[in-house]
Amino acid sequence: MNVKLLVGAFLFVAGTWAQQSKAYFIASEPAQIRAGVPTDVFVAGFGNDQGTQFLKAAILAAKVSRDRFPQRQRVIISAVNEDFSNERNMLASAGFGFRKADNDDLEKSRLVLALQYLKAPVSSLQFFGHANTYNGFRLQSKSDRLDQEDEEFPQIGSVLAPNAFVVFHSCNSGWLLAPAAAKMWRRPVFGSFNAADFQEMMSDGKWYYHDEGQYPSNLSRIGNTTRITQSSIECTSRKCLRLKPVNAAYQDSFGKFSKGLGFYKVFSTVESLIPQALIHYTLLVPSTTPLTLQSSREEVLSVVKDWMCPSDKNGTKFNACSQAIDAKAFETNRTLNFFYGDAVACTNTTCFTTIKCNAFKAIVGAVPCKTKELDDVQSTVFSDQMRQIMKGLEQFEKGQLAL
Repeated sequence: MNVKLLVGAFLFVAGTWAQQSKAYFIASEPAQIRAGVPTDVFVAGFGNDQGTQFLKAAILAAKVSRDRFPQRQRVIISAVNEDFSNERNMLASAGFGFRKADNDDLEKSRLVLALQYLKAPVSSLQFFGHANTYNGFRLQSKSDRLDQEDEEFPQIGSVLAPNAFVVFHSCNSGWLLAPAAAKMWRRPVFGSFNAADFQEMMSDGKWYYHDEGQYPSNLSRIGNTTRITQSSIECTSRKCLRLKPVNAAYQDSFGKFSKGLGFYKVFSTVESLIPQALIHYTLLVPSTTPLTLQSSREEVLSVVKDWMCPSDKNGTKFNACSQAIDAKAFETNRTLNFFYGDAVACTNTTCFTTIKCNAFKAIVGAVPCKTKELDDVQSTVFSDQMRQIMKGLEQFEKGQLAL
């Protein structure tokens, strides 16, 4: 039996989720979308136990898009998480006007229709939400998710601009979802190989995982800041959130994995698209430096370090990673690695470790998924991706990127 259907049926019968939303909305900036104008799209799935945090991460990413690419349009498509009026007010405060509100599930077919209805090339598509390996990204329903086996999945590629990239800001999206998407859509797609957790900028100007104990106890949330965007934004009360993979292998009731990565890995069947996608993504990362298209190499690299290097509490791993980037150690050491544990080995299109799931184990309460080695290959992912970043940075400095 299909693993996705079997596990989905089990979850439905067991009733393991406490909340169930049945509404979604589409908001945009400007309120009147113009056909043919490049558009950054942010999809926020139903948060369940995370409340509105996925929506908040999408809103911050949209603010960064406004800052970096003011000539573009922005669209947020989100499941209603807690309270429609409150979430509408959050978007209004961020400068977004409502285009559509629907008292039904944010289903896969509705997502595709919403993207097609824009009649605008999607410059970047970022997903914020829950995901797992056996049934994909959660738009709204916990059991019926978006994944590479769905008939709607290939249709998403038709709305993507030639220079677009996609990011799945979610747990374990790099094992199956991102490589399959990259192959079907023929665009660079970023995914994670372990848990993706929420981060906030703290009073020292650095990003940390925001759970208590994950940042130095002498720090507090940063408050008002111009470190993320050029204009001042208020970041108290968990208002400014981003997602980043944790720097350790995934260990949870869903799965116990032997390998992972501490950053988003890009996949692409077209190697020439990778350098541009890496810089394009860097320009749109909520980071420690508000970049522009005129930013210096030093400024761009500071943001590269922010998302490629570990966000450890004491800074030991981050500092070692930062120094290695400054010394260009990735050019001579192909197996450079700052992951806590064994880093997964991958090419541009596939990996040498995969995930196998047994749905019957989930039904009886056992851990259903584990990693399986396909070949004994040492990881070169960090060095490979850094070399591609440097290639993209050279193109950026020469004005050769089509952004």
